[in-house]
Amino acid sequence: MGTLPKVAAEGRMARLCAIACLGIGQAVALGVVAFATRAAFGAMADGQVPRSLTFFLLVGGGIGVGILQVAVRVQAEAVGQSFASSLRHTLYAHIAGMNQSDLAARRQGSLSMRFVGDLSAARAWAGGGIAQAIPALVILPAALLTLVLLQPALAVAALLPLFVALILAGLFASGLGEQHRQLRRRRSGIALSMMERVKMAPELDLAGRTTSELSRLDKAGRSLAREATTRRMQGEWLRVLPQLGAALGGAAVIWTASRGGLPTPETAATLAILPIVVSPLIDLAAVWDRWCAWRIARDAYMRLLVQPSQLRRVVPRGGPVPVIFKGRTHLGRTVDVSISAGALATIWGPPGSGKSDLARLIAAQNQPGAGYVAYGLNDNKLPRIAYVGSAPLAPKGSLRRTLTLGIAPRPGGRDIRRVAQAYGLRRVLDRIGSTRGHLPEGGGGLSTHEQLAIGLTRAALMRPDLIVIDHPAFCPDHVPLIRKLHEETGATLVVVTKPELFPGAVHVMTNARDQAALRQEKLPLENVGLRQTKV
Repeated sequence: MGTLPKVAAEGRMARLCAIACLGIGQAVALGVVAFATRAAFGAMADGQVPRSLTFFLLVGGGIGVGILQVAVRVQAEAVGQSFASSLRHTLYAHIAGMNQSDLAARRQGSLSMRFVGDLSAARAWAGGGIAQAIPALVILPAALLTLVLLQPALAVAALLPLFVALILAGLFASGLGEQHRQLRRRRSGIALSMMERVKMAPELDLAGRTTSELSRLDKAGRSLAREATTRRMQGEWLRVLPQLGAALGGAAVIWTASRGGLPTPETAATLAILPIVVSPLIDLAAVWDRWCAWRIARDAYMRLLVQPSQLRRVVPRGGPVPVIFKGRTHLGRTVDVSISAGALATIWGPPGSGKSDLARLIAAQNQPGAGYVAYGLNDNKLPRIAYVGSAPLAPKGSLRRTLTLGIAPRPGGRDIRRVAQAYGLRRVLDRIGSTRGHLPEGGGGLSTHEQLAIGLTRAALMRPDLIVIDHPAFCPDHVPLIRKLHEETGATLVVVTKPELFPGAVHVMTNARDQAALRQEKLPLENVGLRQTKV
């Protein structure tokens, strides 16, 4: 189980402390402005011109507050970006260590949203939530203390309406979390639906579904707009209510001062400090809004991080390795398999018998449901494994990058081209011009046979200790290439295919009843790698 990074970790505590110090500086500057305001009005009440020092403090304090606010926001942005980077690192590392089958069972659009929408909520909470709350919690008590020191009676008059406004704001705040949850559910539903339908939009159009799909999209958009408007209204009321309380508080200050004959300088200073009290309250309302959004995103992250995950430790052995598996596959089938180092082995069985599941387990794409997989050494390190599955390892970039991804040192251009031509990529090279030509992400636009050729070429270039091939395009025409690959690399090679294509190979059956079929094909039973299998 993974854990979320802490906001105060990885050097961010120093920045948060700096934000607190900057908040203290703002509080001091605002206090200087308040008392300078009282001094200025006191001088004018006596018919005198305020002293130069008073003007200096007013101007200097105002400039200082502005500069300190800029510094706080810069530090807050750095905290938010750093936290988002740590979260992105944690999330990807966890996904990388998950079982391929578990990952394939999840909606890819949903995983993508963890890196986009939820990450934005995390950055807003760390950079605009916590970092905004710190100076607000420093400035607010300082401003309240200043109010009391100026004139207690006026402080009471100013704060009573503000207190009532905060009670009303609390009522709006209580339902904001659920509004965020509904809005996120609606927004993610539309995004995921569009991600899935965009690729099949032409086919849906051919099926006469475009009009209904557009109608469905418009209906979802109207619902989203209503919920977004409701949430925005609640959030804005949280910000507006303290301002309304301050307006009523200001009126109460003037009424109290006029009825009680209180000094004008204290009254003016109280009115000047009142917006300073309201400003952190508005900031705290925004902090609550961001907290509600982050709490929902955090729950989504935790649901993903509870999934089993363990990063794979790869140490190349420099030669073929044996494969021994005793236990249950990811799908719960009990298996006992032994393949000797350097052997050529096949996996076969009826549809749904778990051939691909066993292949992924041998290739370390999945962890076993129970038991262990050993590759000749009694440790947790994996040999260098080339897995040729149905989806090619083809990130966006050149063919050269795809064929040599993770291979060090990278082979030279001529060697890459020679191997690519030998393993079925001649036509691809003719189309894109050279190995530096670009391929679509994920091998889009390539035929299934060309995608298989990419996997075989990568396996030939990386010189692995173990090769596992499970590709739907594999057919008898590929048998010579597989034997060539086995001979050139010397690796242990496991391929999901009919056993009769490779007479003399080790044959692993995913259904015990298939041993009778091996006898009918007159294949030697000593080549059967399966010792016990239950479906």
